[in-house]
Amino acid sequence: MPIKFSRPVAQLPVTNVAETQSYYRDVLGFRIDWIWEDGYGSVSRDEATVFLCASRGIIVPQTHIMQVGDVDAVHAEWSESGAKLHGEPVDQPWGIREFTLEDNNGHLFRASQNSRKFELPDREPLPGLSLVHRRPTPAEHQDLIAAVGWTNFTNPEAGAASLSQSLFCVVAEFEGTAVGMSRVIGDGQQFFYIMDVAVHPDHQGRGIGTAMMNEIVAFIHRTAPRKALIGLFTGANRGTFYERFGFRGSETSLYGMCALELKQA
Repeated sequence: MPIKFSRPVAQLPVTNVAETQSYYRDVLGFRIDWIWEDGYGSVSRDEATVFLCASRGIIVPQTHIMQVGDVDAVHAEWSESGAKLHGEPVDQPWGIREFTLEDNNGHLFRASQNSRKFELPDREPLPGLSLVHRRPTPAEHQDLIAAVGWTNFTNPEAGAASLSQSLFCVVAEFEGTAVGMSRVIGDGQQFFYIMDVAVHPDHQGRGIGTAMMNEIVAFIHRTAPRKALIGLFTGANRGTFYERFGFRGSETSLYGMCALELKQA
């Protein structure tokens, strides 16, 4: 069995553990977990946990990253509660929107989330390639499904009806032939699901998948309201491809689950 690491927990030196716990509870909305002999304690909020250790020496401020679900909402909440904040949330060029909090001991927390305004991956696709905003035909859909080996978990009888329910589709055409496809389904408001991102094996490694995902992500940026749930499923060995577009797996995001056999064939 492979060794698995959990996230490290920050341990911060503080002048007074009980007072710091009260500050985190009353100002930052954390929960007091426990305290041991007034010298060691813990606070937490959702998945964020911080250990506090009493120090008699000079406290050297530390900086930590704290991922949050809505950085603007957190900034508004902490502004109202009187927290010491260093500026407004800012979209950074590396794809993060963040601001900095200073706690009552001088420690800094960069509250951050993935930004909608990051630069999309730039890769020159195959010369002569056309990206067309249209649904793949049922025949094109099935041909690409077969080419990439997805026939074992795709129902061809439902394909045509499913295609007609798509919110957005991109077909990559080369010399008049569909060599790639991708699409988005969902309700167009709270849920967007990216699926059928497929490139024919004869044309993989030429930037076609990146070009199609850039179109998909641009559509979602234009269309999806704030806090919409945007997801996809992929193989474990393909995760790094989608990470470039801001997607994260279950270790840093929601815990995805699926049931493949609720309806038997």
